[in-house]
Amino acid sequence: MYKIYIVEDDSNIASLIVEHLSKYQFECHTVQQFQHIIEEFNDIQPHLVIMDINLPTFDGYFWSRKIRQLSICPIIIVSARVNDIDQVYGIENGADDFITKPFSLDVFMAKVNGLLRRTYGEYASFDTSTITIGNTTLNPDTVRLQTGSNESLLTLKEMQLSKLLFEAYPNVVARQKLLSAIWDDETFVEENTLTVNIGRLRRKFEAIHSQLEIKTIRGLGYQLVEEGK
Repeated sequence: MYKIYIVEDDSNIASLIVEHLSKYQFECHTVQQFQHIIEEFNDIQPHLVIMDINLPTFDGYFWSRKIRQLSICPIIIVSARVNDIDQVYGIENGADDFITKPFSLDVFMAKVNGLLRRTYGEYASFDTSTITIGNTTLNPDTVRLQTGSNESLLTLKEMQLSKLLFEAYPNVVARQKLLSAIWDDETFVEENTLTVNIGRLRRKFEAIHSQLEIKTIRGLGYQLVEEGK
């Protein structure tokens, strides 16, 4: 059963969405506290987010950016804003689709089902199979590193770095390859950006007591190694 997190401040629209999605056996969760959307997102671990733009405290663009830093979970913006710039801004801030209010429930469901198929189903292009090396498992589906009962949530960039390192193990991954895979235009990457992200990733390995270590191979790149090997 797919879990859907609905971030909508109009209770009537939220209820309509929940009622319709529930007919198709989706597990629906509506936002409870608009100041704690990220905390609720992490607790629910949804497969899809329905996001309004006009929200209390911070708008939907802000929360879409925050979610995209943590997860590959697809986001559909549902908003009364109809200008092209709003749709462009939504996509640029991490949304995968944009539906304008008022909307047809049939069209809404078609977009929801289509996005879920592309992300998790028959048309999915992102490999969500887990990879285990030593005592550590990389789970792209939940965007986490795990060792036994210990786990660490990754940002999207950390997930991409981890996947490259796990798939290349025990070989070295060139710094240029890591940069090219993560950023579309390397001219906008500060020189130490990759180093900073690798440093954060190393701390997450340590926090879950992983037997893996990311070694710097001077002049080449980075290598994932296992203790004792």
